[in-house]
Amino acid sequence: MAQPSILVLEDDEIIRSLMVDVLEEFGALVTSFPSADEGMIFLERADDRVDLIVSDIQMPGLLNGYDLSRVVAHRWPSVPVVLTSGNRAMASQLGASVRFLPKPWSTEHLLECVQTALTQQESSMH
Repeated sequence: MAQPSILVLEDDEIIRSLMVDVLEEFGALVTSFPSADEGMIFLERADDRVDLIVSDIQMPGLLNGYDLSRVVAHRWPSVPVVLTSGNRAMASQLGASVRFLPKPWSTEHLLECVQTALTQQESSMH
C-alpha cells in the first residue's frame, strides 16, 4: 500500500503527539486535530482521501468520537475508524466497521490495530 493517510483526533495534546509520532514512524501521512468537530471540517474539505481515522471517544465540542464514527460510516463507508477510550463500556455501542482500542494502549497495540484496519480496508476494495 502507498503511504496511508491517517486522521488522528485526540484532545489530550501529549497522547495526540505520541500517536502522530508513532504513526509517522510507521510511514503514514498524519493529520491531527484536538476535536472531532475539526476532524469533520477537515473530512468535508479534504480533496485527498483519508485511509483511516483514529479518534478518542470523549472530546470537547459538538461531536464526540462515537458521533463522528457514525457520520463516517454513513458518508464515507470505505473509511475504517479506530476509536480509543479509557471507558471500556463504550466498546459495546460501536458499529461493525469500528475497532476499539482501550486506553491506556501500547504503541505496539496502536500499530497492530491500525495495520489490521488498513489491511481490511484494502481487501474490501478488491
